[in-house]
Amino acid sequence: MKYIVLIICILSYSVAITKGDVYKAYKNKNYKQACTDAAKIYLYNKKDETLLSVFANSCLKVDNINRMAFPAMLLVRSSAARSNSIYFLTILYQKKLLYKSLIDGYDVSKFKFPTTNYILSKIFVMYADKMYTKSGSTYIFKDNKNKNISYKLNISNAKGVYKMILRTFKNGIIIKTRIYW
Repeated sequence: MKYIVLIICILSYSVAITKGDVYKAYKNKNYKQACTDAAKIYLYNKKDETLLSVFANSCLKVDNINRMAFPAMLLVRSSAARSNSIYFLTILYQKKLLYKSLIDGYDVSKFKFPTTNYILSKIFVMYADKMYTKSGSTYIFKDNKNKNISYKLNISNAKGVYKMILRTFKNGIIIKTRIYW
């Protein structure tokens, strides 16, 4: 029996994720892996603000913004960390307000947030300022900086869960689809 426990301990240690694994994935622009791995170890490293920032930023880069909430809430120890926290939570809050507005008809025009360069943040600002056209249930946005880029936002409902679907178009061709809930 003690050999079985020893083998299990050795095997679990050999597949353990380290901060180095997260940093390596991030450096190699494997953001999905960095986000996934950091999610597995952040509770053991919740005072390491570099890891927490890498965790949140990796998740942001792969549009897994719901996962940013946990590390963002823990970014409190330094001025830079608090700034990162505001950035991540602003995007998350804008997403939640946009979601509520699209599903429940909640008026978001009264909200003003710091601006970010994240796409959903830009969409939120254009939506709140009513800078869109509507075709059926689809909201169509034009990019402010590139006239060849446009966005279409709509809601889908699967099994009682609403999802926001944001499609990016370049010259009328879909180049990216993001799904948020």
